[in-house]
Amino acid sequence: MTGDLDSRPPRPFLPPLLVAGLVLWAATALIWPTLRLAPTAALPVLGMLALGAAVWLASHALRAARGDGFSLGALAALSLAAAVALCSFWCGALRGSTAYAEAQGGDSAPATWHAELTEDARRGDFGWHAEARLRGEDGRVLRVRLNLPEDAALLQGQSMTVSGTLKPPAEAVAAYYWDTGLAGSLTASESAFVSEEAALDSGPFVHLRRRALDLIAACGGDNAPLLQALVCGWRPAIEESGLYDCFKAVGLAHLVAVSGAHLSIVVLFVAGGLKLLRLGRKATTVASALFLVGYVAFTGMPVSALRAAVMAATGLFALWANRRNSALSALGLCLLLFVGADPACALSASFALSAGSTLGIVLFAPLLSSAFAGLPRLKKVVGDPLALTGSSALATQPYAAALFSQLPLLSPLANLVAGPLFSLACLVGFVAVLLACLAPAAAPGLIGAAALACAPLSAVVNALASLQGSCVPIDAAPLAAAVLSGALCIGLWAWWPRVSIGGLSGTAAAAVLALFVLRLPLGMPTDAIVMLDVGQGDAFLVRSGASALLIDTGNQDSLLKAALARQRVGRLDAVAVTHSDDDHCGSLSVLGDVAPASALLVPEGLPACSCKACSELMAAARTEGLADALVELSPGDTVRCGKFSITVLWPERLADDGGNADSLCLLASWDGDGDGAAEWTALFTGDAEAEQLDQLTDKLPASGVEVLKVGHHGSKKSLDASLAERLSPKVALIGVGEANRYGHPSQNTLDFLEKTGCATYCSDESGDVVVAFSEDTLTVSTQR
Repeated sequence: MTGDLDSRPPRPFLPPLLVAGLVLWAATALIWPTLRLAPTAALPVLGMLALGAAVWLASHALRAARGDGFSLGALAALSLAAAVALCSFWCGALRGSTAYAEAQGGDSAPATWHAELTEDARRGDFGWHAEARLRGEDGRVLRVRLNLPEDAALLQGQSMTVSGTLKPPAEAVAAYYWDTGLAGSLTASESAFVSEEAALDSGPFVHLRRRALDLIAACGGDNAPLLQALVCGWRPAIEESGLYDCFKAVGLAHLVAVSGAHLSIVVLFVAGGLKLLRLGRKATTVASALFLVGYVAFTGMPVSALRAAVMAATGLFALWANRRNSALSALGLCLLLFVGADPACALSASFALSAGSTLGIVLFAPLLSSAFAGLPRLKKVVGDPLALTGSSALATQPYAAALFSQLPLLSPLANLVAGPLFSLACLVGFVAVLLACLAPAAAPGLIGAAALACAPLSAVVNALASLQGSCVPIDAAPLAAAVLSGALCIGLWAWWPRVSIGGLSGTAAAAVLALFVLRLPLGMPTDAIVMLDVGQGDAFLVRSGASALLIDTGNQDSLLKAALARQRVGRLDAVAVTHSDDDHCGSLSVLGDVAPASALLVPEGLPACSCKACSELMAAARTEGLADALVELSPGDTVRCGKFSITVLWPERLADDGGNADSLCLLASWDGDGDGAAEWTALFTGDAEAEQLDQLTDKLPASGVEVLKVGHHGSKKSLDASLAERLSPKVALIGVGEANRYGHPSQNTLDFLEKTGCATYCSDESGDVVVAFSEDTLTVSTQR
């Protein structure tokens, strides 16, 4: 049954503020990165010319406004000129800050700095870090990445004195630093930092937030990480717990980023309380606005919350002034304010998702909801929530899918089910944490109740994420995806069709069908070994017919998902982990989302190893449901993968607590004609080096191997001249990250391989490398 076809709402008018904000945002996002290569001397000239053009266009627009009004085209031109001027002047300032960092860096002695964190600290591959505002003894202020000592989980707004050497960005990451507006990095000296820790300075909201986080951690039990994210905006704990991956897998990542939904719940609660006091409209508005500002400060002022707060403030001002509020004008004002204050914000993923979601909901939610107009009860329960989810996804899902390298297919269902549970968890959590901070003695009971309110949301998210096929891996450029989102929004706004339940269902079904057709491995090599580009780590795919084996996973989740999408892998017969180093198994926990494995293969004895790395690997295996499908391999064991017969050569026993020397070494033999004799062989070595490989060469064919996965990312100990000659590979593959801090691969290793006459491919230069097998030839193709 369909809704009333005549019930579609009128097409929204695009106010001038919104047009100006969108053009400024888009133009800045395109201009800012390109100016990194512009000559420094040209920036002020370009800025003055653009400023002059903007002033002329503004005066022309004002004259036109007094007459027949100005066109949106003229307004767009004004915004474009303003974007050029804005980027030019800000780029000049960033160039000056970078030059200052270069002058302070090099071999100079560590200096003392005053640092104030402008975001919450986050845990990366090499410890905790955060963006910070740095002030030197000469009074110079600049934005940097501050690398913090271990376990320095500091909060936005905390200030401290640190000692360290300011460094300009390395060439490999210069573009990233430029796009984020950072002048360089500073690694805080651990000894100096610890001695100054007692002098940490912060405002009252930071102290209150720290108290709330500590109370939740102490009393919240298993749901403490979720409660910290929902109420306090603190994400590291939920990311480390693995629950955040589940939220992303089902399209609910926005629920654990403080945004408009959180602020709406908080403001409605406060307004309800103030209403009981019988305050007037203006007094209630002012009190709500003050509480809104306080809550945003309390949650660490994430960009999504700031954007929502500005929009909420405009609504409150309209209420105070008894004027009509325009959500689209408020969004346009947000764009102008945020991008104008910091052009690098135009490239912020969180800002794009937050603003894009709001734009989609305001523009298209009424249109999609009109499909249910003839069914008022169904509209309220199902239609309106689905319209909110669909309109938000229309404006953000392509970009979000490219950003997270996965498309959550269950997002509509997840949002429909989780919406009420999220509201309950937020409201109970907010009230309980507030009262617990006021009365710490009652914290166990209050926080316990809040954690209990979070349990249904956590259970639903975990259940949906555990379903196979809940999301599919995606490999797409974020810029192209953002352009697609924009095109979809413009096209739908211009078309403004009549919608029906049948039409929406048919469109969704066609999109899902097209996605699965595109995911079929059509045109892919039938038998191949693929080195996946996963950064500084190993991940190798062995594919033969319908069979697929993954050897190692790397530790960068989005890179692994994107690589699996490029190779159109939707399921795995097994995943083999050579050893427990994080860069070989750190992304095991995401395979269940995009390419579930039927078995986990590890060296014999690894599950019983009590070292931290092996314990973490086994914990990840249990979380993924692979503990019951665990197979321990020892020398002589053989694994089949289509036409590949894969024999275990090493280790004889664990002697390095599951470390490099205990790496699983596998000999893959490809029998194309099925006569029992291998046409080609390949050796996988994990992080094993020459010392270990020398002990197993007598188990290899006398002629060596055709394909060699070079051990330990090509380190200087991975090969020596005699071993390279003994192996004599035709193709050598090295999984390595661009400009990695280890200096991999070693030039000596590359020289040894070159002398054997083999072709060497590194993932940092070649991307994915596919070695396709046929009875007569090996064919190598690269991603780039």
